[in-house]
Formats: sequence, structure tokens, C-alpha cells
Amino acid sequence: MTPLPLITALARAGALEQALRLFDAGGYNQASDDPAALAVKGRLLKDRALAARDAGGGGERGALLAEAAAAYGAADALDPQPYLLINIATLSFLGGDTARARMVAGEVLERLEAPGIAETPYWISATRAEALLLRGNIDAANDALAKAIRLNRDGWSDHASTLRQLSLICTAGGIDPHWLDIHRPRPSLHFAGHLGIAAEDSASLADEVTIILAEERIGFGYGALAAGADIIIAEALITKGAALHVILPTTLAAFVDQSVTPYGAAWVPRFEACIAAADSVRHVSSVAGEYEPLATALAGDVAMGMARRNAAMLQSHAVQLLVVDEGEGDYGNGSSTARDGVVWTRTGAEQRKIIWPRTGAVPPSSETREGRADRRLMALLQVRFDGLDALQEAAFAYAIDEGIAAFWEEAKGLGPIINQPHGNARIFGFVSFAAAANFAAALAKADPRLGYPLTIAGHYGLIHLIGGEASGPALGTLIAIARATMAGTITISDEFAAALSLGRSDIRTQPIGECETPGGEIRTLYGLSL
Repeated sequence: MTPLPLITALARAGALEQALRLFDAGGYNQASDDPAALAVKGRLLKDRALAARDAGGGGERGALLAEAAAAYGAADALDPQPYLLINIATLSFLGGDTARARMVAGEVLERLEAPGIAETPYWISATRAEALLLRGNIDAANDALAKAIRLNRDGWSDHASTLRQLSLICTAGGIDPHWLDIHRPRPSLHFAGHLGIAAEDSASLADEVTIILAEERIGFGYGALAAGADIIIAEALITKGAALHVILPTTLAAFVDQSVTPYGAAWVPRFEACIAAADSVRHVSSVAGEYEPLATALAGDVAMGMARRNAAMLQSHAVQLLVVDEGEGDYGNGSSTARDGVVWTRTGAEQRKIIWPRTGAVPPSSETREGRADRRLMALLQVRFDGLDALQEAAFAYAIDEGIAAFWEEAKGLGPIINQPHGNARIFGFVSFAAAANFAAALAKADPRLGYPLTIAGHYGLIHLIGGEASGPALGTLIAIARATMAGTITISDEFAAALSLGRSDIRTQPIGECETPGGEIRTLYGLSL
């Protein structure tokens, strides 16, 4: 029997159908006297309902909402808890039963007044806001939400969860959601710009940057830290009290040698001060030596994606700020800045630009040709059927004949650039991270369902392409992620999850754990829901 916490973890990882199968296989559906099992059942049915295509209270979605509310109700009858009751109220409202929702919301408000509730002050006040909104009292809900946020000012994920729930209620009830905007966390910024700014001439640009940060109310910044525009924007973010997250294309030492020191000694102490004040610093490759444009592109994708993902997670929005020169075109003569600008524009998110002349000398990036001919920036997937490795010959042959051989043949026809064996699994590679996500979705639909859960691990990084096959440190990271991936899930690296935030809006990622890479780094893993 699979433990309930693992079933919940599978649901969080995006493997909802696998979680439901294990829930049923464990006999939990018949556990009518187990409040924990009933609460998990309510959560699983709620997730399925919210993913259902038909809107409103009718159809499949309405039936699932009603089932979820009934499961929470059965759990509450056995072990009364405010969180169970508020779920009943909200699910009833989303299913169109406004009268019942308001009645149960009233019971929630009464229950919240009881002494000794084993919940945080934030949760109690946020739940009061939800119950008041369900009863149509927006002004009181607004006051309760404001109080909740005061009680937990830095609890961004808690705020986001509450805002998401209240937004669902507003949408279902035809309520204008703009009253929630004042409670949203400050926006996230992706920043980039050209290096050709003399350190002694940076004060005027800093003033313009500060004005934009104030106008946009920026609270979080994501970008690299090259000499010139990057450092100037980072300094302004630090002065404003925003959280600075530095994403470097290479190791720190290599980055200083490539992108800071050559542009003037005055930038080095400013770089070091920004690093010391940053909330986080990470590098996306271990490239050293000559400049590698693909590493810069990878860092740009990750930084842009992290800004977008942070904004989405916090129920806020993201902005890009670029400092461009006076060259022709929308983004001047800087190729890296132009690439970031074009990619960001495709997301439809807000973009601000400052046109600023090149006042400092820009030495060539490398004395030799930039980048290696065998290096590629690719999205990699390791795909396996869990349980195949443990089979005896007869069972293995049966699995091949019953669908696995045909499955691999179908996968080959979906156009991966790389298709190489890895034991009984296969590794596929794509130039586009969006294409890799589409491929994973197609494989999930084509799963032959032989009782061996289809399990997919993903990573986005630099590889060496030798003889049509991938090799290098990024492949080692992919294999480490694959080892940590729960059966039946799609689990991806932070880089892959961030990059996907630049693409399809229907893709959901959620942090679900960690793994250690062969190089000793601890990496956050994300579950992918398609």
C-alpha cells in the first residue's frame, strides 16, 4: 500500500492520474472511516476538477467538484477541522451551489472564533477572508486579507496561494478581482544591457534606472552581473531593497575574467559588492576560457524564466528592463541583449528600454573564434518505463511485444534531434525546450499502459554533440535527476522549469524536491504538469 504522503507528493509533482491509481490500488477509496484518506481524496478530486476543460458548474468539472466537496465533508464529519470546511464551501461555490457555499462559509467563520485552533495566525485570517468573500462581503474580506499579510509580511508563497484561491472565487462569481491587486507582491524584473558604459559615467544612467524601478514597484530582480548596465541595475535594485538574484553563464571566476575585469578595474569592487548583497547567486554552466555565446543564451533564458516564474508563483507580474545602445533596430547593436528582448517580447509581458550611448571601450570577447563547434544548448529528456530493469527475460520480451518496441518507434518519429539508448531507457534531445515539453506530452498520451509507469526526467543545458549523441556534465545532471524522479512523473531541473515559463501558459511546474549532481551541487527539482 502506497503511503498517503507519497500519493500527495505525486499529485504535487503533476502525476495526478498516477496518484489516483495508487490511491485506488491502496484501498483508500473504501476507507470511509479514515479522515486523512478522505481529505486526500478530496484534494485529488479537486485537482482533477480544476484541470477539467469544461468551465462553470456543469459537466465533468461540476461532478468532480461535488465529489471533492463530499469527500471533504466526510472527513470533517469524522474529524472537524476549519481547513476541511472551507474547502467544502469553496468547492460548492465553484460548482455553482452559491447557497450552500454561503451557509458553510458562515460555519467556517463561527469555527474560526473557537479557541485553540491549530493553525497559524496568517492562515486563520486568510481563511476568514475566503469565507467572507464567499458570503459576498468584499470589504470585510479585503480587511481580513490585509491583516493576514501584515501577520506574515514575507510569506510570499502563502500570499500567492491565498490570492490564487480568492481569484478562483472571483472568476466563478463574476466578481471584479481588481480589489486583490493592492495585496499582490511587488513585480519581478529581468534585466540586461550593454557593457559599453564607462564606470565614471554611470550615475546618470543609475538615476534613470531608479525612476523605472520606482514606477514599476519592483521587488525582485533577475539577471547577470556584467560590467556596465547589469551592475548599474543591480546596484539600484539593492539600494531599493529589492531581492537580487544573480544568474551567471559561467563559474564566478570565469565570469569576472570574461565580463567584468576587461571593461575596467573600477567595475570589479562594484561587482563584488553586488555579489555580497545578492539574495542568491548561481551559474548555469562550468564553461571556462573563451567566451561561449550559448552559455550566455542559457543564462538569459533561465533569468527571464525565473522572473516570469516568480511572478506567476506570487500571483504578481513580470517586467523586463533593457539598456540598449543607439544602434539600428529595436535593441541596438548588442546581440545578447537583442536576443533577450526578442524572447521576452514573445511572452507578451511588459518591457521597458533605456537607450544609452556607449561611453566605454568594449574589448573583443575572445582572441579566437567564440564557442566550440561541438557544443549545443539543448533540452534533454530521459524516458523510461519503471520496473523494466527488474524483469526476467520472459516478462521483458512480453513487454516489448505488447507495446514498448512500438512506443520507442513512435517516439523516434516525433522528431528528436538526439535519440540514444541509456540502459533500458532512452535519452532524447531538442534544440527547443518547448518542443521537448510537447514531446513529453505526446509520449504521456502514447503510454502503452503495460503496468510500468512512464517516467520522464528533463534538463536544459549545454552538451557536447559527438557522433549524434550527447555527452558532458549536463548529461550527468540529467541522469541524477532521473534517479530522483518518482515513477509515473515528469520531473525537470530548475533551468528547464524556468525556461518553460517563457513558453506555453498551460504548463505548470512546482518544486517537489532536490537531488545532488555528480559535481556535488544540490539542485531543486520541479514536477511538470502538461
